[in-house]
Amino acid sequence: MIEYEVRGGVALVTLHAPPLNTMTFELLGRLREAIARANADDRIQSIVIAGSADHFSAGADINLFQQALSREAAIELSQTFQTAFQVVADSKKPVVAACAGQMMGGSVELALACHRRVCTAGTKFSMPEVNLGIVTGAGGTQRLPRCIGVEPALRMLLTAKPITASEALSLKLVDEVCSPEDLIETASRLAQPQKSAEAASRLADNSEYQWAEDFVAKVHPELTAPAKTLEVVRAGIDLPIAEALRLEQQAFADCVTTRAAKNKFYLFFTSRKTNKLPELAEVQPREVRRAAVVGMGTMGTGIAHALAIAGVPVTVIDGNPTAAHRGIARIELSVRGRVERGRMTAEKADRLLSLITPVADWSDLADADVVCEAIVEDLSIKQMLLSRLEAVCRKDAILATNTSTISLDRLAAELDNPSRLIGLHFFNPAHRMPLVEVIRHDALGGDVLAMTMQLAKRLRKTALPVKNREGFLVNRIFIPYLKEAFWLLEEGASPAAIDEAMVAFGLPMGPLTLIDMAGIDILVAADRVLSEAIPRHGPLSQVAIRLAKRGLCGQKSGAGVYIYEQGRHTPLHSESTARLIAEIQNEAACSPRTFTRDEITDRLVLRMVAEAIHVQAERLVERDSDIDVGTVLGVGFPDFRGGVLKYAHDRGMNEVATRLAELQNHCGERFAC
Repeated sequence: MIEYEVRGGVALVTLHAPPLNTMTFELLGRLREAIARANADDRIQSIVIAGSADHFSAGADINLFQQALSREAAIELSQTFQTAFQVVADSKKPVVAACAGQMMGGSVELALACHRRVCTAGTKFSMPEVNLGIVTGAGGTQRLPRCIGVEPALRMLLTAKPITASEALSLKLVDEVCSPEDLIETASRLAQPQKSAEAASRLADNSEYQWAEDFVAKVHPELTAPAKTLEVVRAGIDLPIAEALRLEQQAFADCVTTRAAKNKFYLFFTSRKTNKLPELAEVQPREVRRAAVVGMGTMGTGIAHALAIAGVPVTVIDGNPTAAHRGIARIELSVRGRVERGRMTAEKADRLLSLITPVADWSDLADADVVCEAIVEDLSIKQMLLSRLEAVCRKDAILATNTSTISLDRLAAELDNPSRLIGLHFFNPAHRMPLVEVIRHDALGGDVLAMTMQLAKRLRKTALPVKNREGFLVNRIFIPYLKEAFWLLEEGASPAAIDEAMVAFGLPMGPLTLIDMAGIDILVAADRVLSEAIPRHGPLSQVAIRLAKRGLCGQKSGAGVYIYEQGRHTPLHSESTARLIAEIQNEAACSPRTFTRDEITDRLVLRMVAEAIHVQAERLVERDSDIDVGTVLGVGFPDFRGGVLKYAHDRGMNEVATRLAELQNHCGERFAC
C-alpha cells in the first residue's frame, strides 16, 4: 500500500493501492509509519508523498462512510483521518505532496497537511463531500481557508466545483506546476530542509463570508452540510488548529447521520449496481469503433456530441442536409465555448470536432458498429427507417432507437433480424445528462446487450437496463406526474402554486415550467402511446390538450401554461391560459377549489409513487433500487430523498398506502396500486 524509497536525502513515499489509491484505515496506518520512519532517519532531509505521474489518490474509501452509522462512529472516522494527516503536518522534516490527476476530498486534505505542494498541468482539485450531504472530515474545512483564503475555500467546499492547476497556482494552493515527467524531481527540489510552519489561525473579515451566506440561504433546508460547513469554517478560522479540527469532527458527525446524507450515500452505491447483469458476466463484447446517428434534431445532435466526447468517431445523417450541418454547428458552438471558458484546449476541441462526419449517402453508414436513430416519435416512420438501416448496415451492426415511449416489439416487427435492435433512450441534453435507459425486448441478442452496455460505460453514463414496456421506466413514472399537474390546474390550483410546491419539495423546477420547456405537444403525443397501453392512467386533462391544439406549446411558441417575452425564458402569468381553464371548468360544471402546498405535493409525488409500485410489481428493472436511480437521474427527483420508492419507505409504507387509498377514492384508478 505504501512504497518507501530513499533518493539522496529525500524519502519518496508512494501511495500504491491500485487502482485508485483510495485511503483506507490500513493505508493511513502505513502512511503514518512511513512518515515516522523518515523522521527517525538522519539521512533523510525531506519527504515527498506521491502516487503515480497521472494519479495521486481518489481520496477516502467511500465504503468507510457506510460504517459511520452512529454519531460516535462518525467522530471516530473523522479522528482517524485527522490524526493521520496531523502526523504529516507535524513532521519535523518538510513534506511535499506531488499531486496529479483528479484530486478529490481526502486526497486534497492530505496534500493540505503537507508543507508544500506541486502538481502536473492537468491536475484538478475539488472538495465533493457536499454532494454527498456531508462536511469534509479530514481537515479540509480548516486547512483550506488557511491556505487559500476564506472565500475561495468556501467556494470549493460549498459548490464542489473543481479548479484547474493554473487556478490552484494562482490561489497558492500549489507552489509549482510541472509536467508529469518532472513531477517527482520538482517535488524533491521544493522539499527544502526548512519547512514552513502549520498555517496559523487568523481572523477573517465578515465580507469574506458574504458570498457563502447568500449561497447557503438558497439551499434546501434538508441539506444541512452547506450551513454546517460555513459554520465550522467561521468558528474555526480564529482557533488553534487542534481545536478547529474538533469542531470539524462534530460537524461531520452532525451531517453523516442525517437522512439526507444517508439517502445520498444510498444512491451513490445503488447507481453503481445498475449495470450489473448476471447474464453478461462471462460475455466479452466487441468494441464500438465507429457509430452513426440518424436525425440531427435536438436529441440526435446531443447523442452525436456525447459519442464524440467519448472519442467515438460518428457519422451523422439527416433527411434534411441543412439540419445535419445545423446540428454540427450547435456542437461546435458548445465546444468552442468551453475553449473560451478555459475548460478545454483548442487542440482537444479540434480533435473532438474532427470525429463527427456529416454524410448524405446512406451507404456511408455501412462501416458503423452501432447506428442510433433519433427521428420523430412516430411508429410507422421509425419502422420504415429501421428497415432501411437493416438493408444498408453490416449484418453485425447494432440498430439502436432513442424512442422514449414506443414498444420495441412493435418497432422490430418489420425487421428480418430483430435481435440486433435495442433501445438506447438518452435524456436531453444527451451529452450532459448522466442517465441512459437500455431497453431490452424478448428477441434481443445477448451480444448486442453487452456491447451496448459497454458503449454506455464508455460514454460515462449510468446505464439502466429496462424491460420493454411502453414508457419504459422514466417516462412511465414521469408522464403521469406531468398529467397530474394539469389535473390540478383544471381543479383550481394555480400554475405558480403547483411549480412552487415541487421546487420546495426539492425538484430543480416545477412540472409546468418543465413541460413548457419541453413542449406540451410532446406530452400529448407521449400520453397517447402510454394511455393506449395502460388504460388505468386515464385521460389527459383538457387543459393540456386544448393548449396543444391552439399551438400554445410552451417556450418554443411563446406561450403555453405561461407566456414568455421574446428572447426570454422567464415564465409569466398567462391570462389566456386562465381563461381556458375557467372555460373547461364551466363545461365540466366543476367548481375550482384551493389547494394547500402539502395537498399539491402529495398529489404529484404520490402519483409517481403509485406508478413506481406498478413498475416494481411488473419487474421491469433488475432491482428495486434501479427505480430510485432512474427517478433521480432521469426525472430530477431530489437525491436527498433517495428516489421515489426510498421516499415512500422513509415516509412509511402504511401512511403512503392510506394516503393513496384516499386519493384513489377522490381521483380515480390512477392512484390504485
